[in-house]
Amino acid sequence: MEKANEIKISYSQKTNTKNLLKITSSTEANQIIQNSWDQDNIELFESFKVIYLNNSNVVKGISTISTGGITGTIIDIRLIFATALKTLSTGIILTHNHPSVTLRPSDADKRMTEKIIKAGELLDIKVLDHLIVTPKKEYYSFADNKLM
Repeated sequence: MEKANEIKISYSQKTNTKNLLKITSSTEANQIIQNSWDQDNIELFESFKVIYLNNSNVVKGISTISTGGITGTIIDIRLIFATALKTLSTGIILTHNHPSVTLRPSDADKRMTEKIIKAGELLDIKVLDHLIVTPKKEYYSFADNKLM
C-alpha cells in the first residue's frame, strides 16, 4: 500500500526578542524595507517583498515574493499568505520598488493591492500598507494616501 506524503509546518524565531523591530508608521516601514533591499539591484528590476508582523506590529521577517523585469513583476498571492500562515503573522505590509524612480502607483498596483486585501480578509490577516520604494530612499504609502 502506498503512503501519503507527510506535511510538517514549523516556524522558529532566531532573533533575540529585544532586537525585534516594531513598525508604528510608514516611515519606519520604509526604513526597515530599504535596509533589507539590495541597493545594487533596486534600480535594475522590480521586486515585490512582504514584511510579516505579529499582533503588536513587531517584524517577524521579510520575504521576497517575486523578482521581475524593468517594468513589472508577477505576484502569486498564494505565496504571500502561505508565508503569513506559516509564520503565524496577523498583519503584513506589501512593498515593491519602481526602478523608474516614479512614486505614482499604477492601476495594476492598485488592483493587485485590492486583491491581496480581499484575500487577507478571508484569512483574518490585515494588510496594513503597501509601499512603493525607490533607489533614492523615497516612498509612497497607499495607507497614508487613503488608497486602502
